[in-house]
Amino acid sequence: MIKKLFIKDQTRGLPFDAELMPAKNRKFEETVVLVHNFGGSRRTVLRHARLLNDLGFDCVRFDLIFHQAKPQQKLPITADLRFGVRHVWANQIESLLNAISGRKILYTFSMPSGAAFEAVAKRQGRDVAGIVADSGPFLQLHKCVWNLYQHEYDVKSRVLRAGFTAASLVLWGLSYKKQMKEALEEIPRSFPVLSIRGWNDPLVPVSAIDEFFAQQNHLDLETVALPDGSHLNGLRDFPMDYVPRVEKFLVRVSTPIAQVATVDHR
Repeated sequence: MIKKLFIKDQTRGLPFDAELMPAKNRKFEETVVLVHNFGGSRRTVLRHARLLNDLGFDCVRFDLIFHQAKPQQKLPITADLRFGVRHVWANQIESLLNAISGRKILYTFSMPSGAAFEAVAKRQGRDVAGIVADSGPFLQLHKCVWNLYQHEYDVKSRVLRAGFTAASLVLWGLSYKKQMKEALEEIPRSFPVLSIRGWNDPLVPVSAIDEFFAQQNHLDLETVALPDGSHLNGLRDFPMDYVPRVEKFLVRVSTPIAQVATVDHR
């Protein structure tokens, strides 16, 4: 049965809701927090949530603030006056991690993965067992955002595409590469990360993900390469390659729930 959670967002002090999906047969102490892609929603990661439940994990889904391209509605400014969507997302993810008891695992998708790493860095990895990052995080932002408007939003005009790309990069927040390098340094040594990338991804080339992780040399980084994979389609289209690697990683970083032995008093 899905349980509603109401979290106080550190950015504006306003509550947002999340959904706890408990496993029918919970096998691990950690709760997996799913961070959907830009343009997606909690519904987008339902397939992954069901997989996690089947593997024995409770999981939490929620909607990111600014998960659609509507900057005219409000500006992405945090309570401590940092400007940028990624900082708003990082605060939201941090708020959720703080509200959930026990150890957590983050399962992130595409661009918001960078904000998830920022949230983990702010907490210096406290009570987070690891991150599964699918199709992100990445650098080469100009190229990747351009690809988003070309392939995902189908903006035909190169002039409009250039304008949208420039505006999006400003809203994302400046000095991303420098600040992410500093954030990665705050994450503990040997922190486990599973990076999943599709070689045929039209939005995020593998080199952009590699460039992100090249900023560090202390994380326990595993990679999953899907030679025919596109953007975020690994579980749907290549489950035989995708699921075993994800399961192996999750089991490695998780804590099995102790089984209570039954005593025969006869």
